[in-house]
Amino acid sequence: MNATRQLKRWSLGVVVLASLVALAGPPKGGGPKGPPSDDEREAGMRKMHMLAVVGIADALGLSDAEALKLGDKLKAFEERRRPLREGMHEAMKTLKAAADGDAQALPQVDAAIAKVLDTRAQLAAIDKDLFQALGAGQPPEKRAKLALFLAKFHREAQQMRGHREGRHFGRD
Repeated sequence: MNATRQLKRWSLGVVVLASLVALAGPPKGGGPKGPPSDDEREAGMRKMHMLAVVGIADALGLSDAEALKLGDKLKAFEERRRPLREGMHEAMKTLKAAADGDAQALPQVDAAIAKVLDTRAQLAAIDKDLFQALGAGQPPEKRAKLALFLAKFHREAQQMRGHREGRHFGRD
């Protein structure tokens, strides 16, 4: 990929990110005041989708047409992940309530723990399927770039979610 094309792709990513941030406006329900609203959560998911598409397209050196196809592939995997994330979110709320001493949540702890652990395994399986789908037919160098990008992307996404929601493991 030549330097001009790479600069254009990064510029597009910056413009998309800036646009999404501007459209999001100031936080309404999220942050220190409480959990994000459904609209905020959906806007965040759209932003993460765009960042993933731009980042993967750049890592693999995809054309614009290939990047659009990539976006469709990613959307299908995101739809598989959505109900799992929602279920995990509910299980984590139960665990948080139990940890805070809510007597009604205490009997549900074991089921919530099992749900979280099972869901993490299912999400990992979807991530593996995603990597195999995106890496199929790619040379080893591009598969390595894809693996590195996905690992970094997931790590940064988790950090952003933890920061946005004002929570960190072991502290509240």
